[in-house]
Amino acid sequence: MSRKVLFVDDEPNILEGVRRQLRKLVTLDTATSAEEGLKVVLENGPYAVVISDMRMPHMNGTKFLSQVREASPDTVRMILSGQADIDSTIAAINDAQIFRFLIKPCSGEHLVSAVEAGLQQFARNQTVRALLSAGKQIE
Repeated sequence: MSRKVLFVDDEPNILEGVRRQLRKLVTLDTATSAEEGLKVVLENGPYAVVISDMRMPHMNGTKFLSQVREASPDTVRMILSGQADIDSTIAAINDAQIFRFLIKPCSGEHLVSAVEAGLQQFARNQTVRALLSAGKQIE
């Protein structure tokens, strides 16, 4: 099972904290912008989990994760945001089909738990895709 995770946030201190919390659990890549994150997804993907900040310059987390969904539909998408309003939350759920919406500050235990749940969901997504593919080949 893939344990590749991409974390996107425009705050370097957040990325450093995430590196410390997840470095022994997953293969972690980071990006400091949505544009950089998309480049990483296209060049180094697929990722099991992509976690994004909501508010970033030039492109918000919902738009970024929607594009990740188009490029890599099985990737589990999450938002970690310090700014949660109902409209952005609804857009994230409907447009990016996020798996979890986490609020900053997020404890290390909560982040690890969410990432582990995301990895399990990715494995399920892969299994379903394989079964559907096998079913089409039988017909």
